[in-house]
Amino acid sequence: MSESTNINQNRKDNDTPKPVSIRPETTPLYTTSVYTFPTLDDVRNYYADSSSSYLYRRNGNPNTRQVEAIISTLEGTEASVLAASGMAAIAQGCFALLQPGDAVLATEVLYGGTYAFFEQVLRPWGIDITYVDVNNQRALAKAMTSAVRMIYAETIANPLLQVTDLEGLGRFAQENRLYLVVDNTFATPALTTPSVYGSTLVVHSLTKYLNGHSDVIGGVASGSKTIVDRVRRFAETFGGVLSPYDAWMTERGLQTFEIRVRKQFDNAYQVATALCDHLVIEKVYYPGLDTHETHGIAKRILKNGFGAMVSFELRGGEVAANAFVRACGDILFAPSLGGVKTTISHPALTSHRAFASEERARLGIRDGVIRLSVGIEPFEQIWHHVSQGLAAAAASQ
Repeated sequence: MSESTNINQNRKDNDTPKPVSIRPETTPLYTTSVYTFPTLDDVRNYYADSSSSYLYRRNGNPNTRQVEAIISTLEGTEASVLAASGMAAIAQGCFALLQPGDAVLATEVLYGGTYAFFEQVLRPWGIDITYVDVNNQRALAKAMTSAVRMIYAETIANPLLQVTDLEGLGRFAQENRLYLVVDNTFATPALTTPSVYGSTLVVHSLTKYLNGHSDVIGGVASGSKTIVDRVRRFAETFGGVLSPYDAWMTERGLQTFEIRVRKQFDNAYQVATALCDHLVIEKVYYPGLDTHETHGIAKRILKNGFGAMVSFELRGGEVAANAFVRACGDILFAPSLGGVKTTISHPALTSHRAFASEERARLGIRDGVIRLSVGIEPFEQIWHHVSQGLAAAAASQ
């Protein structure tokens, strides 16, 4: 083989020119799947302490480590571990903390994907799930058994936006020596950090506000180093880890996180306030309104705003909801949330279709409920399109 075609010959460290400084202003994208070691001693050192080196992409990558550090700072936790999706973060967290025979107390209003995971995976695995109003201390105490190991809650519940009393829930978990896992996706660390109230794990769908541009699917679990290391071992074993590219994109999104969500929070408050005056609307769900059932809790738990999600129920059920969706112009139907563009979703048909229709009705997730993920566009532009939808919904009666 000629010298020019012998690729490996030119990779020896001793022959590689060393620049005076390598300090890129942005984190490079590390696409390599594996890392090399000069000696067996170095391999042994890696297994003794892997915090400052890498072995295989599934076990860690500079891009994922960077984002984990940023989110740990935002959430005020010792450590974080990224996952391939928000559901992967939830699943890996539960598997790390629970075993067959354990029981979970879960908030009765929660994301449908989480509900499906509890019912289709955890329950058959031997984990009992009891759904309860986590803001009701008496209900929590009544649901307690010797098998309960975990409480699962959402800071702001999907889709009717009830705010969890994290202070009271954290105290209950501590008194009963329970793990407390909190999905902070809707609130974001810009509004609250559950670790302040004693959470064991804080989970997020990175897909939503942390990345914020509807071009990444990812998740994260944050907590103490001891707990996160347990979750990380499950992630590495299952392989549900985030790709370097998605981590790199998430870091890019995080650079504008604060400025994005501030604008979204402000827009959402204006939208919610304006919706209250429209006759076609049965009810508006927004924790910033004094008419919301958890407004008092929201004022205690949430800082600097009330979130960027607004839900409302249209008179006329699904017929009115469909008319609204069709007439909203540039505001499109998208079964996700948290991006810079305002989007519409219909929980009964998408995020909460795993619930039986009777259960949805009991929880208030009726066919006329619309969930609005408010973006960063000028408020006047958002309201123009929403008004078109409301007019169409009214005309459908």
